[in-house]
Amino acid sequence: PVNPRTVVDMSCATGLFTRRLTKSNDYERVIACDYSEAMLLEARNRIQKDPELSTNDPSSTKLDLVRCDVGNIPMVSESVDALHAGAAMHCWPDLDSALSEIYRVLKPGGRYFATTFLSSYFRTVQATGGQGVQQQAFQYFENVDLLRDLLLKAGFEDEKVDIEVLGAACVVIKAEK
Repeated sequence: PVNPRTVVDMSCATGLFTRRLTKSNDYERVIACDYSEAMLLEARNRIQKDPELSTNDPSSTKLDLVRCDVGNIPMVSESVDALHAGAAMHCWPDLDSALSEIYRVLKPGGRYFATTFLSSYFRTVQATGGQGVQQQAFQYFENVDLLRDLLLKAGFEDEKVDIEVLGAACVVIKAEK
């Protein structure tokens, strides 16, 4: 949509992008979602400590925090204008369910923005002595074609999917329903 009203920050973690999206005042409603109750509590704490967000101005963006599984999003079909997932896809255990659910909740013309990493990133971290890399990701994406195939399987059309690799392994995904 040209003027998105509702944006979801999926796998919001500490709410960095949640706060940025809310402060932009570009949206009527921001919904921050995470599977982890601890992450949502941390996001809430950071939101409450942010002087720009602690106002009770009724004209400001409505902000909600919701605990949910990206593979089973508790939202009405075709109700979301935009969905952001920053550095999250590699953490989702069931990508088929997650991407199908994202496609389901997006309005026609709705946009999905995501960042993730190719598997070479995790190999580099491990090679430089990074501990616990195995626990940091459920998914390892060998190449952009694999990511594109996952998006197409979820329902996105090839000509409406843009995937860019920044540097050696950072991936930026833009897809429109």
